[in-house]
Amino acid sequence: MRDEEKSSREIRILEFWKEGEVWFRDHIPDAVPWGTESLLREVPESARGHYGAVVGSYAKVDGQSYEPDSIVIVESREQLRQLTTGIGKIDGLIFPWYERVVPPNLWMPYRKKIDMQENRARIQPALLKAFLITCAGVAACYYFPEFLFIALLAATFYGLYPLVQYGTEWLRRVDKLPVADLNGRLVSADLFGKWLTGKSTTGLKVALGVLVLVFVGQVLVDGNQRFASIEAAALVKTEVKQNGEWWRIVTAGVMHGSIPHILFNGMALFSLGRVLIALVSPALLSSVFLVSVISGSLASLYLSQAEASVGASGGILGCLGFLLVVNHKFRHVIPRYLNASLIQSTIVIALFGLLGAGFIDNAAHAGGFIGGIALGLICWPWLRLAPTKTRSVGLAFGLFSTAVITAAVVKVGMELWKIGF
Repeated sequence: MRDEEKSSREIRILEFWKEGEVWFRDHIPDAVPWGTESLLREVPESARGHYGAVVGSYAKVDGQSYEPDSIVIVESREQLRQLTTGIGKIDGLIFPWYERVVPPNLWMPYRKKIDMQENRARIQPALLKAFLITCAGVAACYYFPEFLFIALLAATFYGLYPLVQYGTEWLRRVDKLPVADLNGRLVSADLFGKWLTGKSTTGLKVALGVLVLVFVGQVLVDGNQRFASIEAAALVKTEVKQNGEWWRIVTAGVMHGSIPHILFNGMALFSLGRVLIALVSPALLSSVFLVSVISGSLASLYLSQAEASVGASGGILGCLGFLLVVNHKFRHVIPRYLNASLIQSTIVIALFGLLGAGFIDNAAHAGGFIGGIALGLICWPWLRLAPTKTRSVGLAFGLFSTAVITAAVVKVGMELWKIGF
């Protein structure tokens, strides 16, 4: 942003905030867990009664150096204007009459309805860029098959994801929304994001750590004999059908085939898992994952031509399908950007599967996705938004699912031990 544009913007913001007024209080949603001002950062005692700003990056103004997250207080609105103009990035503003730090998304409300033509003109350059990157990535997949997986990942993250995102924004008729709805969505989305990131993810991180340890064990074993771990405990179709090793439909879901595979799945599981934990229950995460791994493995077993299958993708797609059901049930209160994000992920994963059909088990993906949706529909009557207490049945199923997944991890460890030592 050019200096003159930034200065003009800060002037408009500071002129809008009249003394004693907090514009977004009337737009805070009622009867939802994130409908509270307490989610906003509290102003320290030393800064109360002053104007101020939270510095977002290293900056130097008038010979004074500021570190990220430091709070700078001044005595007047004019001094605050000078401060905000000189600092590159600001993570929050402080006003003398408000005890909370105002985050950037809540600095200014919508003052008029969105002009569709202007909105599309803003989106168009990013949309075109994403389209060109997607085309380049697909071309690289075709002309350089030796780098297929890397090219596909690059095309997905830098092409497909933004292409779908900006494409949906292009089609969305935001010009039909009244100003009050725009501001209500703005406030709800900001508070929802803060509420979501404030939820504990310790159990989820432990689960991801276990998956990493399993993969490390695979790498150690495969160092002596390539694909030995896959043959030992993954979904090898002949071993299941001919030798009755049905335990492989679960053990395959805690194993991975490569470093990019586990990195991609790990990020996806954390991203979806933290939302599922916050919206419904931590106990349901293991249940959804287990059911989806099983449904994905069964689909792969009977519908895929691949000799072996491995990975947590079926369970992850199940979490996505389950969240789509949850989001639909509570669509009137959950911020709409979450629904857009889930649909975006669904479309991108489907396209990713089509482009990488040579090495991606689409049957497992589809089976896991359908399993998650089916479980969501079964649980529909009992689903509650961010309940303070999990129902006894759900808790019991969650503990059982955790026990089964733990047993699968132990089984993989035993099989790797047999061939490794």
